[in-house]
Amino acid sequence: MRRPSNPRGWGTRIANRLFCLILLFAVSCVDHATEHRVRANAFFRAGDYPAALKECDEGLAQHPDDVGTLILRAKALFELGRADDSQRDFERAVALGQGKRGTYLGDAYLGLAIIASRRKDWSTAKVEFEKLLELDPSDVGTHTNLARVDLELGDLPGAEAHASFAANVRPQDEAVLFVLGKVDLAAGKLDDAAAAFAKIAEANPHASSAPYGLAMVAAKRGDKALCLAKLREAVALKVPNPGEIGDDPAFASLKDDPDFSSLVGDARRGGQRVDL
Repeated sequence: MRRPSNPRGWGTRIANRLFCLILLFAVSCVDHATEHRVRANAFFRAGDYPAALKECDEGLAQHPDDVGTLILRAKALFELGRADDSQRDFERAVALGQGKRGTYLGDAYLGLAIIASRRKDWSTAKVEFEKLLELDPSDVGTHTNLARVDLELGDLPGAEAHASFAANVRPQDEAVLFVLGKVDLAAGKLDDAAAAFAKIAEANPHASSAPYGLAMVAAKRGDKALCLAKLREAVALKVPNPGEIGDDPAFASLKDDPDFSSLVGDARRGGQRVDL
């Protein structure tokens, strides 16, 4: 004879099934949000920032407090020229993720530091780069950026410390050597600065930063002919933002010089190749 059914057993089984259904629903939502973030990341890497932003928005519609998606959204907004919106998302991500185990906020700190640097808010940039350095004290890129920021803030000892650390780790790195040269130039160590810029050319003969740096040294020494020659070489090697040469404080002594003005004019008309 079959035993009568147990009402308690039925209740337990029904409760278990309901729990499973709820769990499946929750997992499904998490998976969809993750899928949006994965797709957003793929679009971002491909340079399709509007599509990346759209995927982030759809993911955040399901999980508004997802730190990883917020950071990715902030990066897409920055690339789309929406710095204010980008900053808000980075700050929100930091507020949500601060102190949370397993949550990496390095990209948010970096984003805030870059935005501050673009605005020449060097004090804020330093704070954010220092937070990034706390996460990885040996990161060469962060030390290099802090050397640049300290130089802008007039903190020469700080700039020298960060630049020296970076140069000891990566003695052939172009960005590191260029910052080291600028720090040495600010400290009045002209021979050391020239040596740092010359090392760039040894590592990469096609690097425009080498002649540009040597032009800065020549300007400091009052050697106009060498300065102009090196600037022409830098422009010929496609120095980034050639139109900004005339605004560089390193060449302030040549601002009213007609030959310098002519070179700057040529550079501003597109940075075309200049005959050496």
